[in-house]
Amino acid sequence: MTKSSKVIFFDMGNTLLHFHFGKTDEEKDIIGIKHLTNFLKQYNRQVEFNDVKKHFFDEWQKVMPLRKINHTEYAVEDYLNGFLKKYDIELDLDMCIKALDIFYTEYRNDVWTEENIHHTLENIKQKGYRIGVISNSRLYDEVMINCFKKVGLAKYIDVFTFSYYLKISKPQKQVFEIALDRMKVNPEDAIMVGDNLKSDIEPAQKLGLTGIWFNKNLTLNDTDIKPDNEIFKLKELIDLL
Repeated sequence: MTKSSKVIFFDMGNTLLHFHFGKTDEEKDIIGIKHLTNFLKQYNRQVEFNDVKKHFFDEWQKVMPLRKINHTEYAVEDYLNGFLKKYDIELDLDMCIKALDIFYTEYRNDVWTEENIHHTLENIKQKGYRIGVISNSRLYDEVMINCFKKVGLAKYIDVFTFSYYLKISKPQKQVFEIALDRMKVNPEDAIMVGDNLKSDIEPAQKLGLTGIWFNKNLTLNDTDIKPDNEIFKLKELIDLL
C-alpha cells in the first residue's frame, strides 16, 4: 500500500501535537497576554494588560477567520509593532519571535501527544523512513518547533514545513511542493498523514502522495475524498509500512 515510500509527512495540530487540552484556549490566551505584557514592560513600564489585549491581541484575532478563507498567513509582527508604536517601541524579528514564544507558553505547557508516540516515531525511523511535518501555523516556525522540543519529538523530525513564513497555507499545493523539495523526495515516494481530509489528504493525493487519514474521532467521511488508508491511532501506521 505504501509502495516504495521513503518519507512520511505528518500534520501537526490534532495529529502529532494536540493543543486543546488542559486549560481552555481562552484561559491560555489570557495567561499568554499577561506573560506578553510583562515581557513588553521591559521596554516601557506603561504597557498594560488591557491595552495589549484590546489593541494587539483582539486586532490580530480579527484576521484569524480570513486565514481559512484566503489560505494565507498574516504577519503577527505587523500587529504587534503596530500596537507598540504608541509606546515608541519597535521589536526586531528575533524579539518578536521571543515575545510570541512567551505568549504561547501555556499552549506549549499543555500540549498533549498520543500515548507511546515516541515508540511509534522510533519504529518509523528504524524502518528507514525520514519524517517531515507539513502544517499551517499562525505563529513563527520557531515557536512551533519549541512545542515539539517540549514533548521531546523534535529529534524525530528531519524537516519542518510550516505555513507562517511561506505566507501560504494548506490546502494550497505549493506548501506540499515546498515540503517535497526540502526533503528531496518525489511525491510517489512520500506519505501524508493528517486528520483533515480537505487540507491534508486531498491536496497530497492530487500531487501523487499516499494519503493516510488519521481519524482519531471516528468521524464519518461524507466527502468525495477517498484516503488510501485510514487509521484511528498513529501507532497503527507501523503495520502499514
